[in-house]
Amino acid sequence: MFKKILLTLDGSALAERAIDPALAIGKMAGAEVLLLRVVPALSEKVPEAGPTEEYKEFSEHVAQATAYLEKISARFAGEAVKTRIMVPAGSPYSEILRVAHNEDVDFIVMTTHGGTALERALIGSTTEQVMLRTKRPVFLVKPEKIHAARHLDETEVYVAAER
Repeated sequence: MFKKILLTLDGSALAERAIDPALAIGKMAGAEVLLLRVVPALSEKVPEAGPTEEYKEFSEHVAQATAYLEKISARFAGEAVKTRIMVPAGSPYSEILRVAHNEDVDFIVMTTHGGTALERALIGSTTEQVMLRTKRPVFLVKPEKIHAARHLDETEVYVAAER
């Protein structure tokens, strides 16, 4: 049924809530799970310290992201789920969409929240951008802490609607 699943991660604990559902679906379907973490792209401007410092910092970001995804990949391998690590550079939502299209994934798995509140305020929600711009199904995982804080019992909703 599913052949490729794209799991997007940003390194935050909130984003990691999407790992277990992606693992379960990948295992059940026998699908390959593409593990994606986007790193910041190199700046067009040459910094005062020179391009070598910027390349060094960029290389460190890529190495850290790759090591992070390798740990997650080992977890999938322990469950006999095939994975592939992808660390593109650029804008998170545009790279997610590019990879989803180029790899022809069946669907994208991500959390409703990730990163930091400041990042969301400055650049908007990556999840929202992906949802608005893709035609592919997006499986959203709501982090437990946020879900518990906003949880309403269904009966409360129905009772309030009837009034």
